This record gives sequence, C-alpha cells and structure tokens, in this order.
Amino acid sequence: MMEVNTDPSSSSWTDPIILYLQDGTAPADKQEEMRSFSLPLLRCLTPYEAEYALREVHEGVYGSHIGARTLAHKVLRQGYYWPNMYKDAIQFIRRCQKCQFFTHLIHQLAEELTTLVAPRPFAQLGLDLLGPFMRGVGGVTHLIVGVDYFTKWVEARALSNLTTKKVEDFVFISIICRYEIPSQIVADNGTQFNCSSFWDFCSSYGIKLQFTSVYHPESNGMVESVNKCILKGIKPRLEQHKAKWADELNNVLWTYRTTSRTATCETPYHLAFGTEAVIPIEIGVPSFRVTHFDEGRNGQLLRENLDLLDEVKEEARLRTLVYKQKIANFYNKRVQPRTFKVGDLVLRKAGLTGYETRFGKLAPN
Repeated sequence: MMEVNTDPSSSSWTDPIILYLQDGTAPADKQEEMRSFSLPLLRCLTPYEAEYALREVHEGVYGSHIGARTLAHKVLRQGYYWPNMYKDAIQFIRRCQKCQFFTHLIHQLAEELTTLVAPRPFAQLGLDLLGPFMRGVGGVTHLIVGVDYFTKWVEARALSNLTTKKVEDFVFISIICRYEIPSQIVADNGTQFNCSSFWDFCSSYGIKLQFTSVYHPESNGMVESVNKCILKGIKPRLEQHKAKWADELNNVLWTYRTTSRTATCETPYHLAFGTEAVIPIEIGVPSFRVTHFDEGRNGQLLRENLDLLDEVKEEARLRTLVYKQKIANFYNKRVQPRTFKVGDLVLRKAGLTGYETRFGKLAPN
C-alpha cells in the first residue's frame, strides 16, 4: 500500500504513479521506477510537501541547520521520498540565510598570484608603514619603509607622527635625491598614501601610484618580507632597552643591503653600486682586497666593474623571473577560482565590517 497526498489542482512527479495504480497505465520509460534500498516502504511527497519536509528538518524545532547530505539522508530515514532529494537539499541550504551568515569562512585561494618584476633599478618602489613601536628618542613610534623591486635595496626612516608630508619628504629625500625618480610606487590604502596631497606629489614627478587590494593589503609582498627582516634584525639587538630600536635601524639596514638575496643571488649593494661593500669583518680579519689595496689600481677595477654591471643586472633580472615563476607555480596549485558578475550578491566578513562584534563567539561570520 502506498499513501500519496496530492493537490488535484497541480501536477507533480507522483501523477504517473497514481495513474498506474488507478488504471494500470505504465510509464513509457522503463527506468522510471521507485524503490528504496534502506526501507521497504516510503511515502511519496509532492513538491510542496518536500519543501515543508526540508524546512522542518533543517530549521524547525528539532532542526540544527545540518548539511545537504545529512539533511537528505535524515528525511529519507524518516520514511519520505521524492526524486532528486539530494539536489533539492543542496538548493534549499544555499537559500538559507542563517547558513550563509554562520558558515565557515572561505580561506581557499581564489585568484592566481600576480608577480611584479621591475625593468631596471629604482624604477618600481614599494612603500609601507611599520609599527607602532615603543616610543623612542625624539618621540619616534613608526617606520616608513621603501624597497626597490629590482635591486631589493631598502630605505627606512623612523617617524614621530604619520602624516602625508612625512611620506612625501621620505620619497623626495631618501629616494629621488639619492637615486632617481621611480616610474611607479606601490602602497597600501593607508590615508597617508591614498590622499589628494600624495596623488599631487606623485603626479608632479610623473610617478604612477598604484594601490594593493583593500581586502588584502599585505599583497605588497616585497615590502612585507622586508618588514619581517627588519623586525627580526632589531629584536635581538635591544635586550632590555626596547626604546632604542631607532638607534639600531641603520645597523639592520646595512646588514640587509650587504646580504645576498635569494631571488637575485646578489646583494642589493652590488646591484646598486657595482661592487661589494667592505664590511667590518674584513677590517677585523683583513681580507685579500683589504690587505692588497692599491688606490690607483682600485679606481681602475671599480670602472671595470661598472662596465660589467649591465651584464650582472641582466643575470639578476633573469634569476628573479625564474624565482618568481617557481613561487607562482607553487601558489597557483592551491587556487580554486571564484568569479563574480555585476549584480551578484555577496556577503562581507563580519570581522571587516565590525558588525555585531559585541556578541563575540556567537556573532555571525
């Protein structure tokens, strides 16, 4: 015996079964048969009843917003059936707003890695602010850091207040006056960078100003990597005198500039000036070039190094391309693309909007 509850005014998938039971009319397709592997007898539900069953089990008195597979299985175990139960359960859950609000955040990478390769030294500059630190001499609390994408050369200055004028002075004095006018500056969306004053400053020198994603400001990876190196270098030097961090800044920068970088296999100092710097160990334990220093011969050798510098830079550029390609290949293996069209509705992370933060662990994601 099969119990079927249907609305005479509407048609449903149960109509062929009712016709077969009433007058023996069999479906034309022999595959259209209903059977259950888990129970001997299931009650067939109309589309309206199926919608009610899903809603009651999913969000009713005893519902707990379970997943689609569990939802379909639970309805089936209760003795109900209709075709495409699992697909209907998936669509039902996708329409559930509470499931959307409280679902787990998606951490899967959505887009492939975008790499930046500068064409020449000091053509592309990355800017970022680091801090706050313990207040030091002169009231300094932050660092502004600038990195050249080609040579990996780093300039940094301690700041007592974060203003656009301080950023402009840093770019003009530490970059433009010492090296050249960069073609492009990459920065995050901080108010010190993304403002009309800094826009006008860059425009006056023909500098293209580009910003990283608001959602992902750490995407300026070159500067973020340098920030980590600066922090790692400063911390062991301070011991109990944390307020003296600004006094150790130049020592840390000198270490970074005279250390070979993985991407180029060259030191930033070599790519910037055409020769390797003399470091303190070569004075304490004299190296060959220190013990055999000849002022006249040294000038000739420096000029020869400059003649060969273009070749060194080209090799460094090719090594950087290979290195960045390896990083991109490793990164892109974990990417699961997600595309959106104009008009699509999306939810923002509650942590970014500050919505309902007073609820703590019970707040929607």
